[in-house]
Amino acid sequence: MAAFKHHSYFPKERDVQRYLFPFVCFGCRKAFRKPHTASARLCPQCAAPMTMLGRKFHAPRKTDIAQWKKVKYLAEHGFLFQSFYQESALGGMQVVPYPRTLREVPAFVATYSDQAVARNPSAWRTPRTAALGYVK
Repeated sequence: MAAFKHHSYFPKERDVQRYLFPFVCFGCRKAFRKPHTASARLCPQCAAPMTMLGRKFHAPRKTDIAQWKKVKYLAEHGFLFQSFYQESALGGMQVVPYPRTLREVPAFVATYSDQAVARNPSAWRTPRTAALGYVK
């Protein structure tokens, strides 16, 4: 009788395999890529709750405290590293880059607050839109 491989019996869900999101611990200043989950993830080092950000997020170096402060400020205001748009001169829409410094963040938050993610999960229509950080 041939031995069966473990993965043939229990394949993972495709969505779980395909989409990994950065979960950030602001206390440790570390990011971990994990599948989306409805329950809160805890930091493996300090056991504090982590914040899920969008897939476009790239973690700064642990020693770059100013950039971590910027990321925390943005996340606290619903900017979870999804795309933001503004009207272009030609009448279409163009992607707006995230601010580079902490000093630029308050103006960015004030300008694009209407596109920020709602912090109330009941406002999310599906788990997928919640995972991607969109509110429809």
